[in-house]
Amino acid sequence: MRNRAALEALAVFAVAAVLFRWQLGRWDGMPDFDGHYHLRVAYWIAHHGLWSDIPWLPFTVLGEKGPDHHWLWHVALVPFTWIGDPAEALRWAAACNGAATVAVIALVMRLLGVPAAPLFAVLAVTAAMLMPYRLLMLRAQNVAVIYMMLAVWAMARGRHKSLAAIALLFLESYHAAVVLAPMAFIGAAVRSALERRVVVAPLVAVTAGLAAALLVSPWFPRNIEYLMFHLFFKTPHSLIGDQISALIAREWYPPGLASIGLESWPAHLLLLAAIGMLGWRRRRDPAFRPPADTLIAIGVALLSLLLYYRAVRFVEYYLPFAALAAGLAARDAMAGARFGVRHAVALVAAAAMGLVGIANLQTIRLMPADQLAAVGKRLNELGRPGDTVFNSAWSDFMPLVWWADAFRYVNGLDGHYLAYRDPARFAVWLAAGTGAIDAPARPIAQAFGARFVVVARQHEPLAEQLKRSPNAVLQLASRDGWLFELR
Repeated sequence: MRNRAALEALAVFAVAAVLFRWQLGRWDGMPDFDGHYHLRVAYWIAHHGLWSDIPWLPFTVLGEKGPDHHWLWHVALVPFTWIGDPAEALRWAAACNGAATVAVIALVMRLLGVPAAPLFAVLAVTAAMLMPYRLLMLRAQNVAVIYMMLAVWAMARGRHKSLAAIALLFLESYHAAVVLAPMAFIGAAVRSALERRVVVAPLVAVTAGLAAALLVSPWFPRNIEYLMFHLFFKTPHSLIGDQISALIAREWYPPGLASIGLESWPAHLLLLAAIGMLGWRRRRDPAFRPPADTLIAIGVALLSLLLYYRAVRFVEYYLPFAALAAGLAARDAMAGARFGVRHAVALVAAAAMGLVGIANLQTIRLMPADQLAAVGKRLNELGRPGDTVFNSAWSDFMPLVWWADAFRYVNGLDGHYLAYRDPARFAVWLAAGTGAIDAPARPIAQAFGARFVVVARQHEPLAEQLKRSPNAVLQLASRDGWLFELR
């Protein structure tokens, strides 16, 4: 059974990787630039050693030698740096990252006995409008789904040592590993209810794994401060004031009930179908009790739906577990039944729901693949390694570090990274970007030691101020913004 599941997962991975690479090649642009940053970190690790610091944002919460909270995932990306063309490396890394997610979902479904596991795995990544689009981004959300799926398998099968190892590896790969804590509560509650005794083993295993991951890090104890920052200052719900909240990516904002219903209706149908099938089986057989894996999957799907209500990005958790719950419920409802016409009709209808996400791939807005490339090239020509660049838009950091990784930047990853670490400098950065500082060249140089200023198009007042300043020289005006050198 395990050999068959592994071979099937490999086949799913190969097919998905080819299809994803084909789709990425068809796009005339990029869905985002987060992947550029992540692959740049992988290049940095390849050249500077396994436990490499994040060196590009010294004024932010990361500091001069920041902890890499994606460390293990970044290490896994290193083989893609062996591809000679960085653009090809980026596309293949994104394709394989997404394909690995589909393959692990298929693997876990097969190990748990889901019928037509590859079909349900495809539904798990296509039956919502945003899911395929986000799956094709080179982002750690994908690896989070992988670890969450494996954690459900471990809890369902009582593999608590494996669960502890999964928790350790998850936290070394991504801070989203904290989601394992409520998942462990779900697993413990399900086991306690079914076994009619208090079961705490999932909680102990997850706690041990997460604690070990924090302690073995070379960035200890700074990695704990960074984790607390992510937990309590990452989302708009935890911040004070619209000005600060606007400095967080839109994916962290609630989508609203209307959007949740419209964009993910196939996922809701899958979850409702899971609950309905279990109710139907219980009506036919009053002695029937849903097994632990099905109940855990439904619990995690509901947890993910709650997270999705809080932030758009969690659709990536919700859909896979809604599909897993539907697959397990189908297994339970069909136990001992022969495959018939009604089952074939249900499978075809389920497959059709996947078209919702696939069709949306043709309508999304893309960013130019050469965003800020001209600015990065000019920076490389003029600057020296270690020079500080004042970037007026925090979101410009990701493409800038892709094209010019020898420099240090003022703000990036999210706009409040600077606000948390250095509120005084953050006030200067914010005021300068909006044109609220008269003669800004000297304050920028004094506050940050900046030699260069990259002004985003939306900050034209700052560009006009610097053009009039005797202390700034315009080195480049491009489609994406302006590059000034401070004298």
